[in-house]
Amino acid sequence: MIESFDKEKRTKNCEDLMLPEVRELLDLSLDEKIEKSKEIMKEAMTKYKHIGLGFSGGTDSLVLLHLMLQVKPDIETVFVDTQHDLPETYNFIEQIRREWHLVNHTAVMANENKMQKIADRFGMKTPEFTEICCGYHKIAPMMKTIGDLKFDAFFVGLRGVEHEERAKETFFSQRKEPAHIRVHPIVFWRSKDILDYVKKFNLKVNPLYAQGFTSLGCYVCTDKNTDPNAHERAGRGVTRENIMKRLRDLGYT
Repeated sequence: MIESFDKEKRTKNCEDLMLPEVRELLDLSLDEKIEKSKEIMKEAMTKYKHIGLGFSGGTDSLVLLHLMLQVKPDIETVFVDTQHDLPETYNFIEQIRREWHLVNHTAVMANENKMQKIADRFGMKTPEFTEICCGYHKIAPMMKTIGDLKFDAFFVGLRGVEHEERAKETFFSQRKEPAHIRVHPIVFWRSKDILDYVKKFNLKVNPLYAQGFTSLGCYVCTDKNTDPNAHERAGRGVTRENIMKRLRDLGYT
């Protein structure tokens, strides 16, 4: 159970759970991490014929995309529109799509907006609501798209220090239904590395960060996090954090 959003304590917990091959890369310099991430990307490109990349409008996925475009400029990108993202996120994704010339970009969503129906049945932000709502609006469309586009590998901007369940990941991870490999090129990056990369390349980021958000998602499950001593996931709430394994078993990143 997630009991604390203390930045140092939770980050240390995540680092302790990491596999040795991931943990040993945590203290590389930014330039070394950039090169290692590109190595992982290139290795995936030699192993798998059809690859895609998830772009959510958050800074982690922005950095992942920026890295990937240096390796494969025509990478196929996928945005899962949950129908509940904040307006700034929709505007930012469209801005990046145009300015970065994402020629193979796909936006997908569930057939219906069932959030209120799910809330009426289970209560807003309960574990049942969170699992079913996220499963229907985010996870299922993403998994269907991976299958429909026949990706055998899918890149995501997951970082191990974000969550204890994510901390257990490695660079290449098998997924089922549909069968594919989930690739995590920045799993060993800290939040400071992401910020330093943004500064190094003078990247525009989602304006929600300037408003006090430190982790982005649907407006129902995302709040501002203005405590400098709080972990970056503090705005996502205890319920989501505590059912992360269940969400990830369904296909969540």
